[in-house]
Amino acid sequence: MKRMLLVIQLRLPSKLALAPALFAAVALYACATVGSPKDAVPFRVDVNVPDATIWVDDHLVGSASVLAKDGTFLRAGFHRVEVRHPDYYSYFAEVTPKQGEPVLIHAQLHALLQ
Repeated sequence: MKRMLLVIQLRLPSKLALAPALFAAVALYACATVGSPKDAVPFRVDVNVPDATIWVDDHLVGSASVLAKDGTFLRAGFHRVEVRHPDYYSYFAEVTPKQGEPVLIHAQLHALLQ
C-alpha cells in the first residue's frame, strides 16, 4: 500500500508536487529498508566520492554526502549495501545490525580503468 501511494505522488502535476524535503521523507518511510523507531538502528556511510549513491537492498536511500553527514535509519536484520557511481567500481557490504547497534560503513571507491 505504501509503494502504491508513492507511485501516485510521483505522478502528481508539478504545481501539486510535494516539497522536496517532504518527498524525501515519504520516500524513505516507504522504503523497505527503513524501520520504525522501535526496530531501527542509526545508519551512516562515509565515502570518498561525495556524489555517489547509496542503495540498500536494491532501494535507493540517498547520496553519500547526505548519509555521511545526517545518516538515516535501518531496520535490524540482514541488509546488502551498495555504493554506486558511474565513474567508479561499486562497493558492496553486507550488514546484520541488531537493535541498539549503529551501522557505519567506510567505502573507498576506485576509478574505472579506461
